[in-house]
Amino acid sequence: MRVVVPPFHRFSTLFVSNVYLLDGGQGDRWLIDTGHWTERVQLVAELRRTNLQPSDLTGVLLTHRHSDHAGNAGYLQREFGVKIYAHRSDAEVLEGTAPRAQMGGKGHLLERALCAIENRWPSQVKIERALDAGDAIASLEVHHVPGHTEGSVFYRHANTGCLMTGDTLLTARPPLTIIQDIVKPYDAYSLDLKQAHASLDAFHAAGWAYENVLAGHGKPLVGNARDRVLKAWSE
Repeated sequence: MRVVVPPFHRFSTLFVSNVYLLDGGQGDRWLIDTGHWTERVQLVAELRRTNLQPSDLTGVLLTHRHSDHAGNAGYLQREFGVKIYAHRSDAEVLEGTAPRAQMGGKGHLLERALCAIENRWPSQVKIERALDAGDAIASLEVHHVPGHTEGSVFYRHANTGCLMTGDTLLTARPPLTIIQDIVKPYDAYSLDLKQAHASLDAFHAAGWAYENVLAGHGKPLVGNARDRVLKAWSE
């Protein structure tokens, strides 16, 4: 696990998607996302290497409901009593009280295959508290940016300028996210691409400041991130 910008740490042994630890000390330790269930062993092992047990976590904050981000939420809840939080719109899908839109039909063969896996093995979990835009939790602001999923969010940490962006703003190109780049929500995996882009544009138009992007895929973008993001999209 590597420090990005204190108090944020990035799990270094996970490949599928990024998981971050917000370590504010005892009673204030949060995961942002949980990774895919296929990397459960790595997730728990890396946490324990920091001398933390999963039961030491205050909670998990999900950026959105897809299984590469919420895939270990149910496990952490069942086995260690960890509390799970998500935006209301995704919480309803995760709990099964709202219909789950099927992914697929867009993109090339690999992208369609990944969507089929999501449809076959979606994440399901009981949400401790449904979040809404404007809420504050774990020293983070909740910003609703729907489109990638119904309840996709940004978490903004005003004190450090860190923005946790999930899949609504990436720092690597899908689907394998090996090539580093600044990428808007991606069509093959987004519920409503037009809405996702509009949400991102509205966030920037509102003037919210940030210095660092901690995305769901790709390396953290540290320093002058807002200007770098807007410049990349203007070229």
